Amino acid sequence: MRGKLMTLAGAAILALGVSTAPGQAAAATEAHYESRSWPFYGLFGTYDRAALQRGFQVYQEVCAACHGLKRVAFRHLADIGFSEAEVKAIAASHQVTDGPDEAGDMFERPGLPSDHFVSPFANDNAARAANNGALPPDLSLIVKARMGGPDYIYGVLSGY
Repeated sequence: MRGKLMTLAGAAILALGVSTAPGQAAAATEAHYESRSWPFYGLFGTYDRAALQRGFQVYQEVCAACHGLKRVAFRHLADIGFSEAEVKAIAASHQVTDGPDEAGDMFERPGLPSDHFVSPFANDNAARAANNGALPPDLSLIVKARMGGPDYIYGVLSGY
């Protein structure tokens, strides 16, 4: 659960507007990022729910056009402060492929809180075709997948 929140926290960093210089330029073999003291680190670390919700909004408006969150279910939005009704409304605003029905056909239906976020592309080949051959990474585990975790995400987002 903490990893899923860390992923959304990474997107929230963009909305925080923390003003410091971006991470150092990448070396030939490894990247160096400015190490920051995040409020969610440590034994008594906490997440700023308003910042997490802003981060989710940034994800929906900007990042979701290319990047998916296929390992995050809509119900996890309750962990960042959305009410049950808000989670249901967000889930219902997405169309999810389900099925097969009695005729053996797949069909689209409004999402449920138990469904996972829908990828913006039908498959990896479609994603590569839309992005000049590059496959946009899924952001559900990006904090764990990249060395430096939140520092890496902060460096990428503040580099724009």
